[in-house]
Amino acid sequence: MNKEGKMSRESIEFEKIKKIIAELELHNYHYYIKNESLISDVEYDKLVKKLEDFEKNFPEFKEKMSITDKVGNDIKDTKFKKIEHKKPMLSLDNSYDTEDIKKFIERIEKAVDKDVYSLSYDLELKLDGLSISIVYEDGKLIQGVTRGDGNVGEDVTENIYMIKSIPKYLKQRISLEVRGEIVLPLSRFNKINEERLKNGEEIFANPRNAAAGTLRQLDAKIVEERELDAYFYFLIDPNKYEFNGKPIKTHGESLNYIKLLGIKTTGVCENLKNVSELEERIEYWNKKKESLDYETDGLVIKVDEIAVWEEMGERSKSPRWAIAYKFPAKQITTKLLGITWQVGRTGKVTPVAELEEVNLSGSNVKRASLHNYEEILRKDIKIGDTVFVEKAAEIIPQIIKSVKEVRTGLEIEIIPPEFCPSCKSKLIKEEGNVDFKCLNPVCPEKIKGGIEYFVSRNGMNILGFGEKIVEKFIEKGFLNDISDIYNLYLHKKELELIDKMGKKSIENILENIEKSKKNDYEKSLYSLGIPYIGKVVAKILAENSKNIDNLMLMEVETLLEIEGIGEKGANAVFEFFRDDKNIEIIRKLKEHGVNFQGEEKKEDKTNHSLEFIGNTFLFTGKLNVLTRTKAEELVEKLGGINARGVNKKLNYLVVGEDAGSKLEKAKKIETIKILTEKEFLIMSDKN
Repeated sequence: MNKEGKMSRESIEFEKIKKIIAELELHNYHYYIKNESLISDVEYDKLVKKLEDFEKNFPEFKEKMSITDKVGNDIKDTKFKKIEHKKPMLSLDNSYDTEDIKKFIERIEKAVDKDVYSLSYDLELKLDGLSISIVYEDGKLIQGVTRGDGNVGEDVTENIYMIKSIPKYLKQRISLEVRGEIVLPLSRFNKINEERLKNGEEIFANPRNAAAGTLRQLDAKIVEERELDAYFYFLIDPNKYEFNGKPIKTHGESLNYIKLLGIKTTGVCENLKNVSELEERIEYWNKKKESLDYETDGLVIKVDEIAVWEEMGERSKSPRWAIAYKFPAKQITTKLLGITWQVGRTGKVTPVAELEEVNLSGSNVKRASLHNYEEILRKDIKIGDTVFVEKAAEIIPQIIKSVKEVRTGLEIEIIPPEFCPSCKSKLIKEEGNVDFKCLNPVCPEKIKGGIEYFVSRNGMNILGFGEKIVEKFIEKGFLNDISDIYNLYLHKKELELIDKMGKKSIENILENIEKSKKNDYEKSLYSLGIPYIGKVVAKILAENSKNIDNLMLMEVETLLEIEGIGEKGANAVFEFFRDDKNIEIIRKLKEHGVNFQGEEKKEDKTNHSLEFIGNTFLFTGKLNVLTRTKAEELVEKLGGINARGVNKKLNYLVVGEDAGSKLEKAKKIETIKILTEKEFLIMSDKN
């Protein structure tokens, strides 16, 4: 305090530092000891950066053992034996911007004599799991130790023995230490969370937490049941060993060496020469990562030549010869500010979370799906909660879980609505169904949703007919159902007077409406928005019914006889065509000339191949000769069936470049034959 009783600037800054340190210590405890995250990695990194900046500006306040100098976390509370690492397990400097990669390369090239070293860089996947160090003596696995605080880790050898992908014996009787990452495959992670939900247990927020929690189980049987996996990326003292009769000189050679011994790697170690090559591959892997069966939160860039490592040296917590590039956050924490109940085209009322705006996977997010009220109860989510938000398949933001540990007691329970938020009709919840529904056929939001679905790209594909246009046309009284779209030409002059529309825009919309009448029957059928009838099922129904009049007469039993039609779909189709309002709309659409008649198939003179007739085919990866559509057409032409996924009913998986999880899954099913594109073409040419 100064003479006026006010805190000095130094005192204020010291209080800020103390607050950040306390917050980081709390997060470290939960992350490293309790195997759970209270905030996302991005937000944690921001806190660390803030502390680093404070320490730089006020070095007198920096603690002797600052968090900014630590690699992991102290393991005081561990139930496992503590083991000191022979060499510290360092972390990596994180980067979220390719500009940092450029600066990293510049620092390397400035520090290293290019006449002595031929510089190149290895790009590897950065797995989001639990770091592990494995020791082999005379080819036998003798020890597995977690990172811990970087100097001392936990002895989890017994649990390591339960991970099938970690060899117990090497292919040569050699002594070495390798470091890698324990992960939980995404396919297993999803199944485990499904089981936990069924059992009323707390779900894991992400595969990393699940993997860490599993490896620290005192019961090794749990480790075995959860089917962890492991990939290795680093050989300690690589220049002590020989590969192809020569001493190992590069990181790439060291990975090939451990693979030769039977140690699993990701198989991704791309040797690149410069920044532009690195940037190109960073962009590639940012998209490609979604096809992998394990979480990767970024890429690691290392100098390939080991001698450069020795010359560059290391900082207290990270090497100078490597850097991590982090992908845009896929999962982040934010505040749940409220709930909006949204009415869909079928009348289903869905809770939508209103969030404190955050940047997620490169875009700003302030709304997320909560699916249904039962999910809110299951995940114990309240208004005011800190929640984890994730983009499902990099598209739709959804809430994964709430962070109960930081609740203040002021959070508010979420209560489902009793009446439709659009038309105020009483909502119903059918027995065995999780959804609340509005049954009012003239509910404005249902009408709007149905029209938007009908004109969408996957529907009738009426260009220029976006959500705002639909709202305007409904507001003006021009649209009451989908059949009214084909009467809009009667209101052309009035439409042109609507704010910001104009003559040309209206002409284009009317022209596209006219074009839509010529769509295939299957597309017209799909556009009706029958529950449970997606594009694939609509095609099956169109092929089997020939026209909509035949389909309208089909009983549930007849529909169920069609291969690919399930019970829910059959009942939905039957009920849809027993509704007088739907029948009237279809009558009007037919009068307007909308096509509900399938084309007569010309006689197929192709000699079907015995290898194709009745067999199922699935394509994965990038094909070079055929497009995916052409390949699937060829299968059908030769009498085969195009499958939707990998299962025991699949006969052939045709693999192109960069095949992902489908290939790995297919390898586990003995009855599936795996073909290259070339082999598939040879097979199809036989007739």
